[in-house]
Amino acid sequence: MGQSAGKSFAYILGVYLGDGCVNARGYYYQNTIDQDFAEAVKQAFDSIAACPARITYTEKPAKGRNCSPQWTVLCSDHPLLQRLVADTDGKARIPEYVFGWDRESRQQFVIGLMDSEGFVAANHRHRGYDWQATNRSFYMGYKSCDPWVPELMRVMESIGLRLGKVGHEANKPGRKPSMRFHVKMQSWIDSGCRFNIARKQARVDEWGSVGPYERRALHPRKRRLTSETNTPDAVALATVMIESGLA
Repeated sequence: MGQSAGKSFAYILGVYLGDGCVNARGYYYQNTIDQDFAEAVKQAFDSIAACPARITYTEKPAKGRNCSPQWTVLCSDHPLLQRLVADTDGKARIPEYVFGWDRESRQQFVIGLMDSEGFVAANHRHRGYDWQATNRSFYMGYKSCDPWVPELMRVMESIGLRLGKVGHEANKPGRKPSMRFHVKMQSWIDSGCRFNIARKQARVDEWGSVGPYERRALHPRKRRLTSETNTPDAVALATVMIESGLA
């Protein structure tokens, strides 16, 4: 398998572990509201599958006023899909070989998971605090009830992503508790990762549009004034005042 095909497989593996599904008949299918994501998954499959994947579109996939249009990706390459199922024990683990991949392949694996199940959410006003003022209006992370979340965090850290602590959230009775952690947005940008889903990446780009982290501080004015007192002119003036006895 060539380098390009290897990265395509890594992406598909991440997508599958996230929200992908291989049904009992051995066919892959995945529903999404994002056409660009569906096209990215199809393109990756077409790079490695023996038969091309296809995309179907449903204007109203279910009853209800809040239902969005839906794209479905389908693939019928049974040997490839059987490998996905076998290597992950039916989505129960991350294959050990992932940790031995080169950085680009591990990066594509992470991007596949984040495209599939990651989130970039909006902060809202809280007790009068305006997040938009410091451009902390968005945050990103991952939420799953799968047992391999700690291994996923290891892969993420290996490509330079910085992560928050893992939190546990209670689900409905009879369901496993979910594990949730945040991904530091600046590390996502610095590592060269990008979503294939435009609406998610647009939020990351907006978050990073202000510039250096210091300009997104909780109290930007206070930090600015502090830095201004340490400029060369301010230091020189303080020296003259001390020598003249004015300080």
